[in-house]
Amino acid sequence: MDIIATTAELEELCQALSRDSFIAVDTEFMREQTYWPVFCLIQIAGASREAIIDPLAPGLELDAFFALMADSRVLKVFHAALQDI
Repeated sequence: MDIIATTAELEELCQALSRDSFIAVDTEFMREQTYWPVFCLIQIAGASREAIIDPLAPGLELDAFFALMADSRVLKVFHAALQDI
């Protein structure tokens, strides 16, 4: 499993996953001692790759991840998605 902490790594991962017919996604938030939840981890897997993404990594831009989420050609399977909304 890859640990993604740079924009270049994230772009490469999302490009690979965009070729899969579906991906599984799970996100984690820190909620203790915060007024608003802090987005702190993305777990993602497809047929070809799996990784954890550190959205708190310095300088990491999530544009590639958001583009993958908006890609209607790739089915997304979320774990406990109601909490993520």
